[in-house]
Amino acid sequence: MGDARTRQHGIERHKTLKQSQHKESTRPTFSDKATLAVKAFEEDNAKQLSTENTVHYFVPPAKFNDLFARKNHILLGSRGSGKTTWVRMLAHDHILFASKISSPIYQYARDALAKNMIGIYVPTNIGLVGSLKNKPWQSEDDAERFFQWRLNLHSCAAVLPVIRSCIDHYISTPERRTLAELQICGDLGRQWSAGEQSRVPTTIEGLGLLLATVEAEKLSSISRARAKGSSVSEIHDYFDNDLFQPIKFAIKVVMYRVGIPVDSTWMVCIDEAEYLTEGHHRILNTHLRTAAGDLVFKIATMPFAHHTLATNVGDPVREGHDFEYIYVDQVPIDSRGATEDAAFLKFAREVFKRRTSKLIGKKSTLTLYDMLGPSPLIDEKSVESREDVQQFMVLLEKYGNDATLQRANRLLSSDIRKFRNEILRKMHGALLLRDAMSERVGNNKLRIYTGEAMVVRCSDGNPRRLMRLLNAMLKRIVSDNDGENSYPLSPTVQNEILEAVARDALNRVQSEPPHGIIAYKYLTMIGTQMARTFGARRLGSDFISSISVSESDGEHIQQFVKQAVQLSLLTPSIENAHSGPNSSCQGVFHLAFIFSPLFGLLPRRNKAQRLPQIISSYTSVTFESAHQFSLEI
Repeated sequence: MGDARTRQHGIERHKTLKQSQHKESTRPTFSDKATLAVKAFEEDNAKQLSTENTVHYFVPPAKFNDLFARKNHILLGSRGSGKTTWVRMLAHDHILFASKISSPIYQYARDALAKNMIGIYVPTNIGLVGSLKNKPWQSEDDAERFFQWRLNLHSCAAVLPVIRSCIDHYISTPERRTLAELQICGDLGRQWSAGEQSRVPTTIEGLGLLLATVEAEKLSSISRARAKGSSVSEIHDYFDNDLFQPIKFAIKVVMYRVGIPVDSTWMVCIDEAEYLTEGHHRILNTHLRTAAGDLVFKIATMPFAHHTLATNVGDPVREGHDFEYIYVDQVPIDSRGATEDAAFLKFAREVFKRRTSKLIGKKSTLTLYDMLGPSPLIDEKSVESREDVQQFMVLLEKYGNDATLQRANRLLSSDIRKFRNEILRKMHGALLLRDAMSERVGNNKLRIYTGEAMVVRCSDGNPRRLMRLLNAMLKRIVSDNDGENSYPLSPTVQNEILEAVARDALNRVQSEPPHGIIAYKYLTMIGTQMARTFGARRLGSDFISSISVSESDGEHIQQFVKQAVQLSLLTPSIENAHSGPNSSCQGVFHLAFIFSPLFGLLPRRNKAQRLPQIISSYTSVTFESAHQFSLEI
C-alpha cells in the first residue's frame, strides 16, 4: 500500500515537473518579445491602421479635448505629428469603440458620447486632389463644380461607418436596429440613385456600393463627353448640389430614423487639406463663415498651408471668431528646460507600452528603457564625490573657454548649488560630446548618441519619427541578439541607427516638392556650420543651435523655412506667429534634433544665429550669389 502511494506521489511529482518545464519552455523569451514589438511599430501612419489599433495606440494629449466643442477648428501640424490620428479619433465609430474600454484614459470618449458629439472623418488625400487636377477643365466654374461633386460624394461615403455606430449606440434592440438601417438605406438610396427604386439598397454596405457605382458612372460620362468634344456641364446627379448639402440631408435622415437628440453636434473632420488649392480653401472658408446650427468643421493641414482667409461671400474668416487654430505638434516648440522633454518622454513610454502590450500581452514588463538604456549626453549627471568633480574640471580645462573656467572655479569654492545648476548642468553634455568627438580616430564609430532619452529627443516630438526610430532599433535588437536575453541595444548600434535615419531624412528632402533642393542645401549649410562652430571653439555654456530669419532675407529663405517646418526639420520658437495664410517667416527656428548625430551637435536648445550670416560663413561667395546654388555641397 505504501509503495503504491509512493509510486503515485512520484508520478504526480513527475507530471508537475513536466508541466513546469513545459510552461518554462513556452514562456516568451526576450527575443520573442522583441520580435513581436517590431511588428507593433511597423505601421507608423494612421491611415494604415484599423479602427481597433488606432484607438488602442492613441495617447490623447491635453489639447485633444479642446476639439469636442461646438466651434470650427483648423488643426496645424507638421508631417507625422499626428493630425490624421486626431481627426480619425473624432469619428463616432472610433469614439464608440474607445468608450467601451474601461481605462480612465478613454474618459474623453464617454464624455463625447454624453454630449452627443458625432464626428465624420473625411479624407481629402492626394488621390482625391489628383483626380481634380488631371482633367483639362473648360472653365474655372467646371473645375469648382467637379470639386464640390467629388467632396459631396466622398463625405457621404464617410458617413456610412458613422451610420452603423449611431445605430449601435442609440438603439438597444436588434429588431429596431434592423428597421432603422432599412429605413435609412431607403431614404438615402432614393436620393443617391435619382429615384430608381431598383437600385435602392437595404444595407449600409449596399449604400457603399451604390456610391461607388454613381462615381464610376459620372466619371465615365465625363470621359465620353470629352471624347466627343461636348460640354460636361450638362452631366448631373444628386451630388451636383451645394457643397455639404448631401451630407446635411444624410445627417437629418440619421437623426430622425435613429432618434438622436436635437442638441447633438456633428463634426465634419477634413484631413490633409494642404493638398487642396487656394480656391478650394476659399470654398471651405465660406462654410466656416456661414455654417450654423449643429454642423461644425475640423480641418487638418500643415503649418503655412491654410492657404487663404478669403471666402466666396466677400467677407474673410477671422481667427477667434469663425474658427480657432489648434497646434498638433507634440512638443511645445521652445524647450530649453526639462519639462517639455519629460512630457514627450512620458508620451513615448506610453506609446511603447500600448503597442507592445497589445501584441506581447498586458502583463509584459518590457520597457523602452530596457531596450535602449541610459543617455550620457542628456541624463542628469550626479557629481557628488571629489573624484567626480575633478573629472568634470579636467574636461572643462581641456575644452572650456577662459571665462567659463574662471566662473566654474569661483562657484565651486563659494556656492556648490550654483556650480551644479549654472555650470555642470549646462556644460556636462557638451564636454562629453566634445571629448568623444576629439577621441574619434579614423573610421571608429561614435557611441555617445544613445539611450532612451536620446532616441526620444531625436524624434523631435514627432510620433511618426519616433515610430520609425523605435522600429529600426527593435529590428537590430532582434537580429543582433539571436535569441539571447541581451539588452539594452549596443550604444554603437544606436548611434549608427540615429545617424542613418538622420542622413536618410536629409537626403529625402531633395525630392520633396516644391522647394526640396533649396531646403536640402540650406539644411546642409546650417548643420555643417553649427558643427564647425561647436568643434573649433573652446566651449562656454552657450552655443548655436538655432537660426533666425527676417522677412527681408529673401524669397528662397522664406520658401526654405516654410517647407522645413512642414517636414518637422525646423521647429518655430513659441513666439513665432506661423499659422496664418501666406504669412512671412520671421524670428527664431530650431534645427531638428534628429540632425544632432549626423552633424555632431549637442541636442539642446540654445542661441540662434542669423541664417544669412551662417550661409555667408559657410561659403566663400556673397549671400546673394549663394541664392543661385552654384555651390556643390
